[in-house]
Amino acid sequence: MSDLTPAADADQEVLITRIFDAPRELVFKAWTDPDEVAAWYGPEQMDTPRERISIDLRVGGRYELTMVRRGGGGEFTIGYEIVELVEPELIVLRSDPMPQSGIHEPTVVRVEFHDHGAKTRITLSDGPYPGGASHAEAGYEAALNKLATHLAR
Repeated sequence: MSDLTPAADADQEVLITRIFDAPRELVFKAWTDPDEVAAWYGPEQMDTPRERISIDLRVGGRYELTMVRRGGGGEFTIGYEIVELVEPELIVLRSDPMPQSGIHEPTVVRVEFHDHGAKTRITLSDGPYPGGASHAEAGYEAALNKLATHLAR
C-alpha cells in the first residue's frame, strides 16, 4: 500500500524560526487576541483593522481577518479553521481555499511557541503553496518584523 499524495517540495513550504524578546504567554497572546493581532499582522504595506478580525479560540473555531492596503488599493481576506490548540504552545490553522490567489486547496499553518530563556522561539510552517512559497514567506517575514517591534513596546 502506498500513499498517493505527493510530498510538497521545499519551495512550496514556508519554514521560519524566530526568537522574540518576550515571554511565551505574551507572544502566544499576540497571535490569538484580536486586539494584539491588529497591532502587527500582515506585510509591511498592509494593516489589519481590529474590526476586521474574528477569533473563536478553540479547536473547530474560526480565525478570520482582512488585511487592508495602506492608502487604499485593495484588501485581502483569509479564513482558517483552528485544528489544534495547546495554550500557550501550539496553534494549527487550516486555511480556506483562496482561488483569487491561485490557491485552490487549503494550506496548513503551524506555529509552535517554545520558551527560550526569558525569550520565546517560534517555529512557523505553512503550505503547500502550489506556485511556490516565496511570496508567502516574504509576507510572514515582514509581519514577524512588525510583531518584534510590537512586543518591544
